[in-house]
Amino acid sequence: MKRWHKSFLGLLCLIYIFVLSMTIWPESITVTNDFIAKISANSSINQHEFLNIAQISLLVLTVLVLVIIVLIPAQKKGILLEKNKQGLLSLSNEGVISFITTRLSGYSMSNIKVDFKNTKKINRFDITADSLYKNHVIKQLPEIKHTLTSEIQELLSGIDEKKIELNIKVNQKQSSSSHKKKSTRVV
Repeated sequence: MKRWHKSFLGLLCLIYIFVLSMTIWPESITVTNDFIAKISANSSINQHEFLNIAQISLLVLTVLVLVIIVLIPAQKKGILLEKNKQGLLSLSNEGVISFITTRLSGYSMSNIKVDFKNTKKINRFDITADSLYKNHVIKQLPEIKHTLTSEIQELLSGIDEKKIELNIKVNQKQSSSSHKKKSTRVV
């Protein structure tokens, strides 16, 4: 679970706790109202209006979260290759990532990281790799991308044909000699 998911769910839980505590213990509304009156010079807030506004905002927030949960595409654990009377044959996401890593290692790339999103309509690959010869690899990048896309389509030629989106980012790898600590020369 990502950090913003956790913080959003934590905030939602705090709002729920606050509104439910005000509904169960109405004295907490009077304490909150007195506290707000002490801080600001404004007149006190009507308790019933405050509770109604809090409950309506909580209802709207819950409906919004429900809509977001329904609309976010779910990731699949594998790619269905064959389906018949005997059963299913599928390829796991880790297998696809391993295939891409193996193919790209032949193009003088190292430290290859593949982020694979397998959803209902699209297979998205975000690839980051290092290369000592970045300029040479960048010149070959359209050819590498075309070859890799065709190999992935051939590998994943199963029951459901999905769109393949491929993004490759190449970084300049530091040579081992540049990592050595430079010291002053004493004559």
